[in-house]
Amino acid sequence: MDNLRIAFIGTGSMGSAVLDGLLAAGHPKSLISATTKTEAKAKALRDRGISALAGETSPDANALMAGDADLIVIGVKPYQIVDVLTELKGEIGKNAVVISMAAGIQLSTMAAVLDENPNIIRTMPNTPALVGKGVTGLAAASSASQDAIAAASALFEAVGSVLVIPESQIDALSAVSGSGPAWVYYIIEQWEKVAIAQGFSEQDAKLLVRQTLAGSVELLESTGEEPSELRRKVTSPGGTTERIIATMQQADLHGIFAQSLNAAVARAREIANS
Repeated sequence: MDNLRIAFIGTGSMGSAVLDGLLAAGHPKSLISATTKTEAKAKALRDRGISALAGETSPDANALMAGDADLIVIGVKPYQIVDVLTELKGEIGKNAVVISMAAGIQLSTMAAVLDENPNIIRTMPNTPALVGKGVTGLAAASSASQDAIAAASALFEAVGSVLVIPESQIDALSAVSGSGPAWVYYIIEQWEKVAIAQGFSEQDAKLLVRQTLAGSVELLESTGEEPSELRRKVTSPGGTTERIIATMQQADLHGIFAQSLNAAVARAREIANS
């Protein structure tokens, strides 16, 4: 992995998270290149020792940066994927591993453009990759070699955990873990709001909620117990916590979560068919 040249085509929030995590894991800067939308962002990367070009000043930036790469990580919006792949067609090595992080874009769509490149992989990482705690779903084309899959896995293992899955599961994984941080942050927002409504200052509400969340996750990891068992230990019969859980059950929190996930999967399929 340490000797592989890696090109990031598009460095939005997700691409930047993986790039930064890769740097934090010690991958040589000399083997990383990137393209950005703006020259200002490209300069910021160059100032950090990363070879970078901007599309606004170098129209052929994507082909130039990806041309000699072993792994090409495409981090553009889903509607841009086909155009970017068209730019790369014939410009990259036939054994290059081409990795998409775009929701809803199927392997068959990518393969239709890069018909001479067998090593096509679809992934869905999440932003905790920035702190080495990411989880990435990875689905490979049937034509991809085991070496290609291993290299792609190693890339994302540098920033967290990897789950190799069939493509049929990746839209659901995207909703569970790819969008997962947004689920968590939204819950934190609402939790803090109700704490403030009970008279706590904003600062105190943040401390109460965020430390409780962080400590609960740490306890879950350190004990190895199931969430249901840890919840049972906190929930005294007839007590206040039992009333909280009962209220959430009456509101069908499980149903709300399921409905939200199904909506995300449906949207991914809409993107794939658009």
